[in-house]
Amino acid sequence: MSRTSTQSIVTRTSIIGGLVGGLVHAGVAVLLWNRWFDNLWELLMTKPLNGAYIVLGMFLLGFVPVLFYVGEKVRSPAIIVAVFLLLSGFGSWLAGPVRPPSAVPTPFALYILLWVGVVALAGFTGRLEFRRKQRAASA
Repeated sequence: MSRTSTQSIVTRTSIIGGLVGGLVHAGVAVLLWNRWFDNLWELLMTKPLNGAYIVLGMFLLGFVPVLFYVGEKVRSPAIIVAVFLLLSGFGSWLAGPVRPPSAVPTPFALYILLWVGVVALAGFTGRLEFRRKQRAASA
């Protein structure tokens, strides 16, 4: 039987996978953030709202792509996040030694600070790919 148009990528399995993906990305991002920018724990203690924004972004950058992939094998969100992560990490590595917190943020810090745009782009492309797969399955 073909898939209906009401099918959703949000299932129990995809949410659990998304949680794991979010935690893994957040763990890696915290290590890189502390290496190339400033100490995230100190930021959480001195500016809790800024720190919460950053930690939420670190988590969602891993959660959204894995949710799409586990839910319906949609790959485009993972590709987008991976490209941004790799390019920003490589750019920060090329930038050289650790900069003090008052300096211009590294490319990785900009990736994390601008996470809303990356998540929106990943979600948009994931939704397009999901719809394309649904149309192909119903045809």
